[in-house]
Amino acid sequence: MAKYKAVQISFNEIQKIVDHIEENFDREITADEIEHLSQYSYRNFQRIFFKIFKETISGFQKRLRLEKSYKKLIYTTDKISDIAWEVGYFNIQSFSKAFKKQYQISPAEARSQKQEIFKEFLDSEAADLQYEIKYKDAVSVYCTFIKAKDYNNQEINDLWTTIEQQNGDSFPAYGIIRDQPLITNRSHCRYGAAILDTAPGASGFQKTEIFGGKYIRFTHYGSFDNILETYRAFYRFWLTRPELLLDNSDVIEEHVQSEKGEMITHIYFPLHS
Repeated sequence: MAKYKAVQISFNEIQKIVDHIEENFDREITADEIEHLSQYSYRNFQRIFFKIFKETISGFQKRLRLEKSYKKLIYTTDKISDIAWEVGYFNIQSFSKAFKKQYQISPAEARSQKQEIFKEFLDSEAADLQYEIKYKDAVSVYCTFIKAKDYNNQEINDLWTTIEQQNGDSFPAYGIIRDQPLITNRSHCRYGAAILDTAPGASGFQKTEIFGGKYIRFTHYGSFDNILETYRAFYRFWLTRPELLLDNSDVIEEHVQSEKGEMITHIYFPLHS
């Protein structure tokens, strides 16, 4: 009989499994696989996972599949049957049934209603927006994630304050926007804070890579208190440019400091290849 750890599961260990599930969201993650990766019994890991995320492992995986498919429906022009296959459904009927149960509309309706999805978020006319198309090489970083309800600025500010207390000011630094709050239940939205190096003994970080692809970049200047307005400006602009197809991977904020000490945030939206 296999022997498993009896000690408390650390957040780092939880995050490793979450990362594994996300990387393999399109296939079944078995109980044996979870036990092998974590060295905990599946039952114990499931209990801790539910306590943190308020959902089961299988529920989390199913939600990821459907949310990623929703992004693909509104960000790209890929065929619905291809999207179904890419997110782990072997036929379009089972995909459509699961999608409609989750969102009360069909995949085709979700695609056709793209403008409606953003309607409440966007409250003014499109404005001129300076942007660049850039290829970004992969960057190795140390990252920690929190659940930030609707990307609440206070929770994110508190996270960065803690990081700065442990590691000091570090530029560039990166914010990772993992979910689309117009699709993901706002209580499930996840935010990652990433830095290039950590102080000795700093806890809660996982080494990972970000970037590695083609992005559309736009820039926010100054305080984060009104960064939402910059996102609104981008989406207003993007909805008028149907040729700009987005990918469903992470949006990344790159925080830098000007020579005068002013905060500049470059925001990278991944482009669909």
